[in-house]
Amino acid sequence: MNSAPPSVSTVCFDLDDTLIEYRQDGEETLRTAFRRAGVGPFCTTDELWALASEVPNGDDDHQFLTYLFRAAADRHDGPTESAETLARTYEAATDHTDVQFRPGAETALDAARSLGPIGLITNGGPETQRQKLRTLGLESTFATTVYAGAETPPKPAREPFDRALTELNADPTETLYVGNSLRHDVAGANGAGLRTAWIPREDDRGRATETHAPDHTFESLSELTTVLDHE
Repeated sequence: MNSAPPSVSTVCFDLDDTLIEYRQDGEETLRTAFRRAGVGPFCTTDELWALASEVPNGDDDHQFLTYLFRAAADRHDGPTESAETLARTYEAATDHTDVQFRPGAETALDAARSLGPIGLITNGGPETQRQKLRTLGLESTFATTVYAGAETPPKPAREPFDRALTELNADPTETLYVGNSLRHDVAGANGAGLRTAWIPREDDRGRATETHAPDHTFESLSELTTVLDHE
């Protein structure tokens, strides 16, 4: 007879498109980036970010965006030589303080903190990510914050997860990681031995999960309360 898995005692979260989302209109941001770069628009925001799981992990946000624009240009007949410039103008056009909680995020954070200290494991530079945390009053919410890609290799490498577990003195089998990306969050956390909950963006719903299968899939972050109550 198989024994039941141990209860969740620690929760860690991803940040972008998991706990928070931009209020800024994505299409307007992209149009501004194209205009400032002197490049005719060759893709939409959805077409751009649909390639995020297909490009290499960058050493920083700028390199990742360069890879992303190069892939989009290649896919949609744009000038690949403009990728680095577009990455720069896209960053400049993005207001990292114009963010809001995703639905259910505050409920999920409260539920997770009722168990004990919680962690944040996010790809992205500290300066950029801290702007978002300050905007939403989250600076002191997390007992540990790992800026993967700056302090460790980026997710899905296991190092950022191992670092958070060490700092939280947490057992991976009793730790639940909540994120929106199958490739970066679910695969990375699974590889480090954590349990996983997937909160997909609207355009990711229905995507096959056979390769990177989460333990839970949420329609809303507020569903975390039912998982923790059940555990």
